[in-house]
Amino acid sequence: MAKIPGLPVAFIAAGGVLVYSGIENQPLAALLRGLARGQKPVPGPPETFATAATAATVGGAAAGATAGAGDTSAHNAGAAANQAIARVLAAPYGWSAGQQWTDLVSLWNQESGWSNTAENASGAYGIAQALPNTKYPLAGQPPSEGGSASATVQIAWGLSYIKATYDSPSAAWAHEVADNWY
Repeated sequence: MAKIPGLPVAFIAAGGVLVYSGIENQPLAALLRGLARGQKPVPGPPETFATAATAATVGGAAAGATAGAGDTSAHNAGAAANQAIARVLAAPYGWSAGQQWTDLVSLWNQESGWSNTAENASGAYGIAQALPNTKYPLAGQPPSEGGSASATVQIAWGLSYIKATYDSPSAAWAHEVADNWY
């Protein structure tokens, strides 16, 4: 079994999110949405988050929010949850905030819309659009091929691929913009 850098830390962090959710009576989906937006959870009523730019909001981002720090442009709950996973897994690389995070979000927004089942005409699959999909460990591969389309596995593999190939999400995004692939 191949080692994935940072995976043990990611599992510990993900466990921390689940424990926090239970302790603070935060619905897990709401907690993950807030984390995906870069918001810090604060004790209080469910779905309450503190942001740097605004007072705590209920139910997510403030009305009329535009792309910027913490706005991941997630258009559905699955994408938001996958971005929350990615933020945890990107932390050991130093990519969970700032321009590196923004560029990672842009990259995978364009490639897959953060869908762990996205497939393009060339056969690239998943969040990181591995081609062939067998580059992922089995758990990241499609169910039709014996995998489970695990978003966590796909993200961990994608981050490792970006580090090995481009050194950073910003460099991968620059390649994507220039050549329409990374």
